[in-house]
Amino acid sequence: MPVTPASPASNARRPATGGPIPRERRQERTRRDLVDAVLAIIAERGLADTTIERVSELSGISRGTVYAHYPGGRDALLRDAYARLGRELVERTRAAADAADAWRERLSAHARSLFDLAADSRLGHFYNVSGPTLVVDGAERGIGSGASASMIADALREAQSRGEVAADVDAHATALLLVGALRESAIRIASAPAESDACFAAFARLVDGLAAR
Repeated sequence: MPVTPASPASNARRPATGGPIPRERRQERTRRDLVDAVLAIIAERGLADTTIERVSELSGISRGTVYAHYPGGRDALLRDAYARLGRELVERTRAAADAADAWRERLSAHARSLFDLAADSRLGHFYNVSGPTLVVDGAERGIGSGASASMIADALREAQSRGEVAADVDAHATALLLVGALRESAIRIASAPAESDACFAAFARLVDGLAAR
């Protein structure tokens, strides 16, 4: 029996499968390009010079299109840029921690990744100092800290199960305190990159104090 081609109407009723539809992909690409431009301008010129005009010029995307994708304008763009830095930091940290052999090195990976970003004179200042004053709430806030707290707590529990970390250490509370120390150190490094090694050594001393004796 010959197969009758499906009508356009029947095709339209079929649920979409696979990735986003082309229009959504174009929107995602445009937003990605705009955030790329924001981060490039911050890295080269600093936050104060990151304007809609410069973002439009660097990305080749008209001001009207910028506002169509980001009705909140500059503030909305900066929120997405801040979130991008947070997600990329989490990816780098996770990769470094997964590659580490010992629990101390897994925890130290969080310090190294964050401090390396903080030492970047402009992006580091944006992520650790100026950005948090702009992004005071919402999903963009605390991406890196939240992921680090979870990963550090998991690493501590695993080390406890092997008898390498003291049994009386509260993994969750300790992870929160360590992340707080990392954030404060990163703020300092953002203004004084030369302090990175001293902060890293101090963090290693804190971590060492958790070991089973």
